[in-house]
Amino acid sequence: MIPATARRRVLLVNNGLGNGGLERQLVLLAERLPETWEARLWTMEGGPYADRVRELGVPWVCSPRRARFDVSPAAALWQAMRAWRPDVVHAWHWMPALAAAPACRLSGIPLIDGSIRMGSVPRGVGRPRRSIMRLATFVVANSQAGLDAWRVGGDKGRVIYNGFDDARLRAAGPPPHRLRKGAERFTVVMAARMRPQKDFHAVIRAARELERTGPGEWRFLLVGDGPDRATLETTARDLVASGAVEFSRPGLEAIAAINAAQAGALMTDPAVLAEGCSNTLLEYMACGLPVVCSDTGGCSELVRDGTDGYLIAPYDHVALAARLAFLRADPPSRERMGVAGRARVQTDFTVAHMVDAYLRVYEEAVDRHRRARRLGSSRAHATLSETPS
Repeated sequence: MIPATARRRVLLVNNGLGNGGLERQLVLLAERLPETWEARLWTMEGGPYADRVRELGVPWVCSPRRARFDVSPAAALWQAMRAWRPDVVHAWHWMPALAAAPACRLSGIPLIDGSIRMGSVPRGVGRPRRSIMRLATFVVANSQAGLDAWRVGGDKGRVIYNGFDDARLRAAGPPPHRLRKGAERFTVVMAARMRPQKDFHAVIRAARELERTGPGEWRFLLVGDGPDRATLETTARDLVASGAVEFSRPGLEAIAAINAAQAGALMTDPAVLAEGCSNTLLEYMACGLPVVCSDTGGCSELVRDGTDGYLIAPYDHVALAARLAFLRADPPSRERMGVAGRARVQTDFTVAHMVDAYLRVYEEAVDRHRRARRLGSSRAHATLSETPS
């Protein structure tokens, strides 16, 4: 066992531990770091993943905000950094990155800005986030589309794709859609947060078109929760009544619902926000489902058109319906695409690949700061040597 004093330390900072793909990746990283590294967490909120953090025994500090402009969490973060002296601070959201940046600069601690999780620039936060990126040692995005959208160059930018944890499949058990060969309805799943950037409306329009041409042949399983859910339920009320659409809340795990489907759909509104490395797409592919998704952001970095599924234009519910109809009518193509997607996740999007990539960035950041300090010391020594006596 490596002595604790010999381990390098990474402080993972985020807004909270809520039910999201980012939080799942953060906890996976904390869990799978090798013993040469020690992780601690700092957040401003708790959430469903807090129980998992406690189970892992990862030290975690939560410093809640008492008001919108409360600066006490930043002071608490600086105190935690001063007490623990991490080798690297890795911020997963721009707000804690903003809080950590001054302390990192003053203390000479490398800052990894890992807040680029989408494939386009969100509205209203471009200027402060660009300032943080300038202060960071490295900027990590989970898609090349994200780095390109923010115009982060190769010297500072790094792409680290999300990893899918295969243990989730084992925990979910055998996929029921492969056991029910004679299922009456062809099931299509869309699992995502029900908010404006996820275009559930296009999926509902495709469901209405397919139900019109083939009544009783389709089941669209819409899995998720969020501010748009009530509106979506109202829009699809007639389809719910006919059995063509069903709404479901997955909690922390959507694999069982995804396994109940024969195809996965993910439509995105790029006018609001484009996808980065979509956890939903990785889940579909890991479950062996062919995918039909909007060609936005980083989707084409995951889904190979015609191999793992199909990339279609955003908002195009007609193309979505046509691709799904083809998949229903052609089981061999459906099986081929599902197998290809599953193999791609097992090869290119594993948790081990994600962890190794982060470790390389951490080591590179530490080495870069060490070289900068040596260079600074050498220049200071040279200046003193040249000073006339």
